[in-house]
Formats: sequence, structure tokens, C-alpha cells
Amino acid sequence: MFLKINKFLNDVPKIAKGQKKFLSCKWLEHGIIFDHANIIRVCCEQSHEGKGRFILDDNFNGIFFDKQKILDIKRQLRNQVRNGIIPDFCKGCQFLESDYWDDEDYFSEVLLTHWTNCNTRCIYCPAVRDNNLSDENIYNIIPILEQMFDSKLINQNTHFSIAGGESTIYPEFDKLIYFLLEASVSNITVNSSGIRFAPSVAEAIAKNCAQICISLDSSSSFLYKKIKGSDTFNIVINNIKRYLQYEQISEKRVIIKFIILKGINDNNKEILDWFMLCKNLGVKRLAVDLDIAWYNEIQRNIPDYVKSLIIFVKEMSEINNVQLDLYDRADKIYKMIKNSEKNKYNT
Repeated sequence: MFLKINKFLNDVPKIAKGQKKFLSCKWLEHGIIFDHANIIRVCCEQSHEGKGRFILDDNFNGIFFDKQKILDIKRQLRNQVRNGIIPDFCKGCQFLESDYWDDEDYFSEVLLTHWTNCNTRCIYCPAVRDNNLSDENIYNIIPILEQMFDSKLINQNTHFSIAGGESTIYPEFDKLIYFLLEASVSNITVNSSGIRFAPSVAEAIAKNCAQICISLDSSSSFLYKKIKGSDTFNIVINNIKRYLQYEQISEKRVIIKFIILKGINDNNKEILDWFMLCKNLGVKRLAVDLDIAWYNEIQRNIPDYVKSLIIFVKEMSEINNVQLDLYDRADKIYKMIKNSEKNKYNT
């Protein structure tokens, strides 16, 4: 209730100015992705009818950020939604929401994923499936971010998310984290296998400026190796413990993720074992999602047992007072379940 009241109070000045609500999303309005293969995108969401991932630049050389070109394309897209026209690539996306979106030019969301090399070979990774793991054509992102800071397109309030590939083996990774900290950025998300312990991330966690999301996906070295293609389960467990030592008592900045995979870990036992392992390690925040390829196959007819898995882990987290983040596809399934229950109740 408090959040709704606070949201209403924030909207009052916009209503007074005659602003109107319209469908859009934070990525379409103020997001940018530096992707691999010298591509810059609007977003990375692809589990919907429009398949997303609109390209802003397909030949980015990593040297000069053409601010005008990128903003012009973004403005065209943003003008469409202001006129009630949803771009084809956005159709069916769960992240579209009606709000009083502003007209300013800046980036509140920056995803850095221009690096595909990795220290695991996860069977659910699109780059592994497409044999697209590489350290070729990698550019240093820091000079680009300096240009964007100078142009006031990003600032200390921007959320920076770093992925890959494996983020922590990106050549300039530690320099990048320290660069962001020196710029007073306080919202950094690092997605990692957890195999390499990054002192820069530990320092950022201690300063409450970063969170790390480690994909464990299992509770045993046997299953971990089967999923990740790497016999490093114990190394990751030890690194999780090390990161937790830097987390302040009131914070939840070490996130352990479980990606549900068909025929491998898609059962209550595996999820429960993973959940209890994380709880016993002292982890206070978990995340769950579905393998994207599998989801794309079943999204029009989600099996009941998959729905029950989402409900199971949701209930487990509530009973044990553990924060649970349902990522894209898991969140979509959970909302589908809740909407179905609501409609059933109303009929």
C-alpha cells in the first residue's frame, strides 16, 4: 500500500503537467546493450512474440560512440509508443507497462555483454549451442563509458549490468569495476560463474555498490559438471563463502541462481537440495529461471509440473524468509499462474 501511495505522489506533478500514460519499458526508453559481434541493442529480451533484441548499430568499432545516431534511432522508437504504436519487436513482451515515461535522453540501464569467452561450457548457454564463444574483436569499454559520462548520458545513478561470456575474465574487468566505483556508481550487477574470485567485486559488495549473481544450477559436483562442463563445483562454493564475508549483515548482495533444465534438474528434489545448500551457506537471496530454448518450445503450453516447480520454490523462499528473484521466463510463468487463479476466482 505504501508503495502505491508513494507512486501516486510521484505521479501527481506529471498529471498536473497534462502528461499521459502510455505503454513502454525501461529498456526502450532508457536502456542500451553493448553486445558481442560489434552490435549495440535496445534490449536482450527474446521470449515473446516480437523476439526483441532490436539493433541500434551492427558495426560498432568500440572506438567512437555515435551519440547522435543512437539517440535518433531511440527517439524514433520512443515516438512510436507515444503515438500508441508498439514496435513489432516489442509485441507480446511482459516488460511493457503503462506509465508516465519522461522525454529525456539518458541511459538508466546499461548492459555490457560484448565479451563471449567463458570458463564454463553451460549446456543452456546460447553461445555454447551456437559455438560462438570467442575473445576476438573485443574492445575496451572504459573509453566508451568515459565518452558517455562526459555527454551526461550516464551518471552515478545508472544501473550497470556486466555479463558475457564470463564477466570476470574480461581483460579489463577489474579496471572496469574500479572505474565505476571511482565514478560513484552504486548500482552494479555482475553475472558470473563464480570460478574466479574477483577482489574488485568483493570490494564493491563491501561498499554496497554491487551485487554478484552466480549460476550454480545444482547442489552436487556431479550435476554441476554435467550442466557446466567444468569440474569446479567446490571452487565455486568456496568463492560464494568468500563473497558472503564481504556482504554486510543487512544486505543481500550475493545472489545464487538456478536455471531449470528439462530432464536434468527439473524436479522438487534437485531444487530443494540446491535451496538448502544455499541456505546453509548463509545466502539470503536466490534467483530462478528456465532454460530459454526449452521455454521457447513450451511457452504456449507450459506443463503443469513446471508451474508446480515455480510455486514450490516460491513457497520455500517465503517459509524460509529468503528473497527470491524470479527472472524473465520464471516470472512470466508465475504471473500466468496468478492471473489464471484470479480469473478462476472471478468467474
